[in-house]
Amino acid sequence: MAATGEWELVKNSRKKGSSVPNGKLSKEEKKSFIEKAPKVNTGRIESPATGKENRKPKVTKNAKEGKKKPEKKQNDAPHQPGTLQEAIGRLNVGQMENLLDVVKSRFQDSPLIWLKDLASYLNVRVNPIHAPDPAFRGHPPLYPTSMLSSSVKNLLIETFSCCSDSVLASFHKHCVTSMVQEQVKGLSVIGYKLFIQILSIQHPEAGLVNLPFYCELRHSIQNQTPACLSLLWAVGQLGHYDFITGLKVWLQLMVPLIGLKHYSAHVVEYGSTVFGSGGGDGAQACGDVLGVREFFTILDFTWCSSGSLTKPVQRQLFALYPKVKTAAFSSNPEVTLRNFFPSFLRRLDVNITHLLRVELLTCLVQCLMQDPQCWIVWSQLYLKHLVQSAVLLDHLGREWKVLSQSLKVKRKEVKETIEKFAQSNQQMSHKAAAVPGVLEATQATEALLNQMKTVKEKSHRPSLFNFVAVLTLTAVVWDIRSAGSFKGSKLGQTIEGLGLTPYLQVAGEYARAAFIHIYRWCMTNVPVYYSRGCELAGPYLLLMLEKLDWVLASCWTAMDSAAQYIPPLKEKIETMLPGVTSNASYYGSVALQSLENGFYYVQNASSPYLAQAHTFLSTRVFVGPLAPEKLQEYVFSAAEYISQLYKQLQSIIVQALEEANNATKATS
Repeated sequence: MAATGEWELVKNSRKKGSSVPNGKLSKEEKKSFIEKAPKVNTGRIESPATGKENRKPKVTKNAKEGKKKPEKKQNDAPHQPGTLQEAIGRLNVGQMENLLDVVKSRFQDSPLIWLKDLASYLNVRVNPIHAPDPAFRGHPPLYPTSMLSSSVKNLLIETFSCCSDSVLASFHKHCVTSMVQEQVKGLSVIGYKLFIQILSIQHPEAGLVNLPFYCELRHSIQNQTPACLSLLWAVGQLGHYDFITGLKVWLQLMVPLIGLKHYSAHVVEYGSTVFGSGGGDGAQACGDVLGVREFFTILDFTWCSSGSLTKPVQRQLFALYPKVKTAAFSSNPEVTLRNFFPSFLRRLDVNITHLLRVELLTCLVQCLMQDPQCWIVWSQLYLKHLVQSAVLLDHLGREWKVLSQSLKVKRKEVKETIEKFAQSNQQMSHKAAAVPGVLEATQATEALLNQMKTVKEKSHRPSLFNFVAVLTLTAVVWDIRSAGSFKGSKLGQTIEGLGLTPYLQVAGEYARAAFIHIYRWCMTNVPVYYSRGCELAGPYLLLMLEKLDWVLASCWTAMDSAAQYIPPLKEKIETMLPGVTSNASYYGSVALQSLENGFYYVQNASSPYLAQAHTFLSTRVFVGPLAPEKLQEYVFSAAEYISQLYKQLQSIIVQALEEANNATKATS
């Protein structure tokens, strides 16, 4: 500031590079600023000829390689097999042997650990994409182990041979339990099933020990169909080659599920397999397994509850029932049938179906015919089951003529039992209105007693042929006896004159030896075969008669039903086509009259020719040797000749019988 008080402009000697007059740079200053500004290397910049701005810079090849992700290794693990056959085909016996060697070296005294590790390895390896049916329906019995190679199968069998029975039983239980648990989780269990099938075939007793445990396990998982079907299949492998074992598995494990629709087909099919493969060989020894309770469970479901099954399964069950019945009755029937009789009698109700009634009556008759103790059991149950006893008495009265021939009980004892029934009926006659069955039982008892009195050994009238044969034999025997010997008889002289004596002697010796042999054989075997035939065929013949009676009754009922529909049908036809009935009757009478006229015309036209034929035969044919009186003489002479031959033959047979009797006494 000046002394005069005026302000002065003071300029700083330092230059500012950024001083810009009026806030703007001149052209020279801009050029100088750009040249003096520090340069920044931003990499390669594209030419503006591309016509694009703000393009990202290209990444160099080295940068790409640095950022590239590591590639996945191929063929680290094989793809999962699609089918069970492909999965089993991939099993390598060498790997299994190596695994077994490693486990044995670590656990030398623990064979159960060997088996468990081998089973786990097999179950992991056999894991197809498409899981098969849990029970392998539609495949042969040995499926799927039939697809295993012989080397793998032999390795498993040799491993089993190194283990004790207790170890095998524990391992069988482990495999079944693990199979069920993993099946519930939805995992593959084919490896366990392979082990179970081979172990069950080689050592069935290993699984039979755990059968009560398997029954409890079945009860806990029966609401889970795949797991329960796997359990039934696995335990069912025990009985493919042993009838008694298969019967135990079927009755204890499977039959309780026969009423459930998911399992009925498998249960019936397994029963058919068991009785079809070995039912004939072990049926005699199944009395301890197939008892009264098990048999009547099958009977009740077959005849009362089988309607809930599908038609194929129902037919298969009806075909299986006779085999079960034969097996249940074949074990000493003279002693065991008394245990079945009360249950049969209790089920014989009036309101049951016709087929079940026939079956129960057949079984009751079989019990009474083969087991004498059943009559005593019946007498004890008579008043308690009076209605059922009345039905059985009525059936016995209608079939007594046939049944009495196959009765093993003394008829006197049977008659005493029926008379006791009659006395009981008489004592309860005053309660006939209050107690059901008294009147029916009284009538049936009286009818049966009358049949017992009338059924006797009846001698049928001999036919004409038998009469002639007996007469001829008597004449021959009388001729030989009157002459004293066969040679002196008229028959012997006739045969000697014809030169047939040597041949007859040889034939007589052969006939004599054959007769003695046949006589001894018949005395020994005929009674046995006859009684056995009556036992076997008697019930079936009765069943056939019952079926025939039912068919006739059904036909009669159908005819009655058809007769009821005829009048309404006639009225309906008359309504739809008026006058058709009268026209049909008219034309029918015309046709009948025409047939009658035709018959009379033929008769009148043929009568002259018939008269001429009669005249021709009587005058030209039946004359001389063929005259009626000559034919009558021929008949009389033939009858006389036959009587003479009969006398001679009778004497020969009597002599042969005497010689045979003497020879038998001499040899004895």
